[in-house]
Amino acid sequence: MSDPRPPHPRLFTVEEADALLPQLRVLLRSLKESQARLLAAEAELAERGGGSARSNGHVHPDGERDRLRQTVTEAQEQLTHAVRGIAELGCELKDPERGMIDFRTMREGRVVYFCWLMDEPRVLFWHELDAGFRGRQPLSE
Repeated sequence: MSDPRPPHPRLFTVEEADALLPQLRVLLRSLKESQARLLAAEAELAERGGGSARSNGHVHPDGERDRLRQTVTEAQEQLTHAVRGIAELGCELKDPERGMIDFRTMREGRVVYFCWLMDEPRVLFWHELDAGFRGRQPLSE
């Protein structure tokens, strides 16, 4: 599979990053919902085991297992679509569980990240490329 990131990462202004937040919220919700469906279907499949069900000594296909396998396939496709969609916008998905996205930007002559969490109303923080979430600092400083 090819790398979905462009060869030269996009640099954002805070206004450009904020303008993408509605799209990113939709993609992150889809990602989280797909992940939950995937995990639930995989867990149920594991409980049921593989193969076919037996009844009265005859092998019968298990329609429920087929449905669960289809759910797994569809959820995987939706996950891939959401992750690709985020990358195509030029953003970096850092933590799908928390809904964390980073946007590369220029600050004081160097490349850093704007750091945004799904529940934040707009981009409010930044951090150095190697600092991670713990290095977040308010934009207002």
